[in-house]
Formats: sequence, C-alpha cells, structure tokens
Amino acid sequence: MKNPPNVEQVGPQARIQAELVRLESQKREFWILIVFAAVVLFLGIISFFFPHQFWEGGVLHVTISPQVLFVIMVAVVLTFLVYVRRDLEVRGLRLANLQQYMSSQEDQAASMIDAVTNVFTRGFLHDLLASEISRAERSNRTLALIMCDLNNFKQVNDRYGHMMGDYVLSQIAVILKSCVRGSDYVVRYGGDEFLVLLPETDEPGAEIVRQRMHRLVSEWDASNRVGDLPISVSLGLYLHANGQTAEKDIAEVDARMYAEKQAAKRAAVVDASPLQQ
Repeated sequence: MKNPPNVEQVGPQARIQAELVRLESQKREFWILIVFAAVVLFLGIISFFFPHQFWEGGVLHVTISPQVLFVIMVAVVLTFLVYVRRDLEVRGLRLANLQQYMSSQEDQAASMIDAVTNVFTRGFLHDLLASEISRAERSNRTLALIMCDLNNFKQVNDRYGHMMGDYVLSQIAVILKSCVRGSDYVVRYGGDEFLVLLPETDEPGAEIVRQRMHRLVSEWDASNRVGDLPISVSLGLYLHANGQTAEKDIAEVDARMYAEKQAAKRAAVVDASPLQQ
C-alpha cells in the first residue's frame, strides 16, 4: 500500500515557515563552517610553528610556503564566514519583519469579522459602503440596501441569557448569508441589526431577496422556537440615489425598516383585538 502523497502547504504563512526551516538549516551549516575554520586555523598554527614536523620532509610542491598557504586559507574561510553570517542576519531580520506584517494583516482581517455572527463588522462598513457607492455611480449600476432588525430579541436575552441571544444572532446571520450572492455583503450594524449590501441589484431583485429572508427566518423560527417567543425580522429596503452620501443611505434604509416594524406592531394589535372583546 502506497503512502499518500504529501500535501503541499500554500499561502504566505506556509512560505514563511518553509523559509524559517531553511534558515535554521543554514545556521547549522554555518556552525559546521566555523568548526572547519577552527580546524584549518589549528593546522595553520601547527604548520607555522612546526613546519618540518608537520610537513613530512617538506615535500609540498607549491611556490609559496605552507605557512602562507594556510594563512590564505584561513583568511578566505573567515571572510566567507563573515559574509554568510551577515547574510543570515539580514535574512532573519527580513523574515521577522515579514512575520510581523503578516500578523498585523491577520489582526486587521480578524477585526473585520464579527466573532458571534461571522459577518463583517460595523467598523468595516464605512469604507465598504463608500467603495460600493463609488463603483455604482461610476458604472451607472444600482445598489440596494436592506436593513434587518430582529423582533423580540431583547426578550430572548432577558429570559434566556446572552448565550441564547448569541445563538439566535448567529443563526439569523447564516440565513441572511444564504439569501445573498457571493458578491453581496452582510454587516452586523448593531446589537441585533444587520445591513445587507446588494451591488448591481435593482428594486425587484432586492425585493425577492427581502421576501426570501422573511420566509427563511419564519421557517427557522417554526422549527427552532425559543421558548414561547416567536422570532421574526423587520426588513427595510432602499436603493442608493446618485450623489447621496453613505450616511444618508443608511438613514433612509433604517427609516424603512423602522416603518415596517411599526406596521407589524399595529397589525399584531389589530389581530389581538378580537381576542380581547
């Protein structure tokens, strides 16, 4: 039975680790050279002080004396060792700087992703929305925004604790991401609010996404009811208008979400009124 082939590690971190392994190997070779240089230096000293005893009959057919030859050899080895040591130090410094840069990039990437919901954080929203607005206006394409707010979420936290609240948030985030394309963005805007950006999406297309979100959240709630608290979402939809700022877009979509939430509350009161009679 053949052994499975080794899987090659790819990516910047893998390359850095491979380079560090090579660097450690070169350090070992460097110490071997030091030992070799020490041996040559020792032999040179012996030949310098005891030339007749060291060179058997003095039968070394060179045009220079053995002592000078060994001095030259030692000088060459020492020069090479100094060069290798300097090269190792420079390479080690470069690798340390590269590792520090990669670590800072990983920290920055981690700050862009919300730990609870695994979607983008609000801190990333400003640059993201500004970029998408610029791209939409430059290419004369539409940009749709959907603001999502969870209904009854405060009661979930109050009755069942924040761990259950985090679970509900993570599940809603999974549903929202399943309703959009890979080129769309889901951002955790606030405690229980999410902002969804749909580049190159017109109003009918965004409305389809909005209705899908309502339906999937309703289906999830039907099979994952948290106690006796129904979980639903209020979804506001807005299309970016050319020349409008990101802050204005967010205010407009937030107002539409709030209007839907208020309408749902009024409808719930009307539905409950016959029971009160």
